[in-house]
Amino acid sequence: MVKYSQWAGLTGGDEVDEVETLDNVTRCPECNTRQAHEILKEKALKKDAGIDYLLRCEGCGNVHTVIFRNPKPVTIPFTLSDGPDSIPYEMEVDADERFVLNDEFEALDRIWIITRLEVEGDAKPRIVDAKDIKRVWASRIDLARIKRTFTDGDISFSDMIEVDPEKEFSCGTIVKHRGETWRIRALHSGTSRTLTGKMTARDIRRIFLHRPPTPDEIAERKIIDRGNWKGQEFAGREEHQEKWRDVESYRKRRGG
Repeated sequence: MVKYSQWAGLTGGDEVDEVETLDNVTRCPECNTRQAHEILKEKALKKDAGIDYLLRCEGCGNVHTVIFRNPKPVTIPFTLSDGPDSIPYEMEVDADERFVLNDEFEALDRIWIITRLEVEGDAKPRIVDAKDIKRVWASRIDLARIKRTFTDGDISFSDMIEVDPEKEFSCGTIVKHRGETWRIRALHSGTSRTLTGKMTARDIRRIFLHRPPTPDEIAERKIIDRGNWKGQEFAGREEHQEKWRDVESYRKRRGG
């Protein structure tokens, strides 16, 4: 089997049980059909430029030459966006290579996704041959960078974290930051926001965090939520509750 893909072929339809494999298939200029060919002679060119084949068509017996030339390499300029950094990069590919929007590739030991294919003019194509590309724009996708905004009353500050793109964040989660406790209040994707759901890191643009309420604030909120029922507030209420707490503590110590 000749290693060049355009020389390999199959005959038969989708519904046959057995498929006949034909080696060295190409189009014969005499009978104008794709046929298996016998290789009579081959000549490799210098500097791996290609190979010339002298062939005999097994269909009609015609002898002819097929000239195979390796595509010339072209150098493609890239702009790789890694967070706030834009990295110039060059890649050498065959001239018949095709670039597709949203394709992923590896470079500089990182994973990137093609975000824009720049060509001559104002067109914004999804697929471009290497020979027609002016520049490829790509963004890093193996690391998610998320901005966070912390709010404590009138005080607010921000930072950024780097996490696995598949990591999930949920509203209400308690987070430790600089030795203090915070709670995720909202997740923002850039186009939508949730106060109760969850998001994957690759979809999050910013996380909003507030200081969680203190025990006293929680108790006060419960009072407000219950409403002002009769007897809830009265003079000496705190002293009365303290007395009963002392009684309960005494009973527990006595085992009663």
